[in-house]
Amino acid sequence: MDLATRLEQFPREHLARTPTPLDVLPTLSARLGPRVLLKRDDLTGLALGGDKPRKLEYELALARRDQADVVVTCGSMQSNHARLTTAAARRLGMDCVVVLSRDAYDELQGNLLTVRLLGADVRVVDVEDHWDLEGHVRTVCAELRAAGRRPHAVPISGTTPHSCLGYVRAGLELAAQLRETGEEPAAFYLPFGTGGIFTALTFALRDQGFACPIVGISVNQDRVACQAEFRRWWTELSTLLGHDGEPPEAEIHDEFVGREYGDPTEACLDAILLVARTEAVLLDPVYSGKTFAGFLAHHAAGRWSAGHRVVVLHSGGVPALFAYHDALAAHLARRG
Repeated sequence: MDLATRLEQFPREHLARTPTPLDVLPTLSARLGPRVLLKRDDLTGLALGGDKPRKLEYELALARRDQADVVVTCGSMQSNHARLTTAAARRLGMDCVVVLSRDAYDELQGNLLTVRLLGADVRVVDVEDHWDLEGHVRTVCAELRAAGRRPHAVPISGTTPHSCLGYVRAGLELAAQLRETGEEPAAFYLPFGTGGIFTALTFALRDQGFACPIVGISVNQDRVACQAEFRRWWTELSTLLGHDGEPPEAEIHDEFVGREYGDPTEACLDAILLVARTEAVLLDPVYSGKTFAGFLAHHAAGRWSAGHRVVVLHSGGVPALFAYHDALAAHLARRG
């Protein structure tokens, strides 16, 4: 049974507008040398778009199966996941509670503004690290059950074995687009947060016969932690899809994170300016900006040149730009 057929065995809600475009970036390509293609998952359609609707199509199908009436999740103050989980819950007729970790980006802007507009019940908590919010989610779920509600918990970033199926489907979609256009990529560049997207796309692209490097750019964890997450999600996906075999070697880089998750590094901000001014495409300061910064650094080091084709995933997150206006204004001033 092929991978596409196995995917059809799992329940799915339709939340994303797909297939998303695979765009050639002609002006940037002419400037750099290699042919750069951008997989536009910023254009999935739901509440300003991004990667999460693909994942939530499978995860919230489980919530509907269990007759949940409220979704509970967590993230940072400018969490794309909080925005899109709230939107998906609303689309499917459910309420949403989001537990957000207090940080410097607490202005009513960007993703936080959209979460409020969508009517989420927002709980702001103080934690050492916003990746440590799961205990607060469990507490909220217990409160809701005591009040007679039926909550469905979605972990930070929405990464579960079932949600990974959304990016297995995306990988099959991308493979079909590459075959249709005759593009033969020398590499794929993907963000690495919790690892679900990276693992699922790697799973599908390797299944479809793409043997070129699949490069993960970490936005939060060191390389060792990322490798552990990759192996974890590969095992979970393999179990779910009835796949045998050890995970392949994963190329993951952690030198573009900066001081912490969400830190708008100079390389990230430069990447945002470059892509905006060559292609009129807006990247975000947390995921796609750093993914592009990784690709640009490798290009500058001589890894990619004319004749190469490189595919970069735009995973969305553009609303966060507005919450980062101070950092962007300062960077614009530095760059004249």
